[in-house]
Amino acid sequence: MAKSNMIVKLLTETHSKLLSICLLLLRCTVGIILFVVGCGKVFGWFGGQGMVLTIQNFFNMGIAPPLAYLSCYTELIGGFLLIGGLFTRPAAFAVMINMLVATIFTLPNGFFFGMAAYPFTLMISAVVILLAGPMAYSVDSLLLQSGETIQE
Repeated sequence: MAKSNMIVKLLTETHSKLLSICLLLLRCTVGIILFVVGCGKVFGWFGGQGMVLTIQNFFNMGIAPPLAYLSCYTELIGGFLLIGGLFTRPAAFAVMINMLVATIFTLPNGFFFGMAAYPFTLMISAVVILLAGPMAYSVDSLLLQSGETIQE
């Protein structure tokens, strides 16, 4: 009976450290994807076009240059912040909005096969990060812990 209870607990209960690891993996995955794409758009790294061509492509889609710059830097900086878990919720909020707009712009071309499904997945991932927060394995958590130590 005890072994049966242990199996049920293993299958149904959530462990906070495992949940923190899950959020770390999600933050790093989304962050790395956005950071690499942002580097490509801003600097032309990793096979990207660089800022001039990116702004032209955004303009051709009907997006004004200031908004295109905002989008590119949101991916670059937001991705970097998500990787480390610094300012996690504001970064996730900015990424969520950016990916919502990307989803809306790509949706007329279809949802699957490289169209709106990609930004939609990143948007939902950003929502999960926004709702869950950075959890234990993040710079935010380290700063909060050191702030509590200083106040004591």
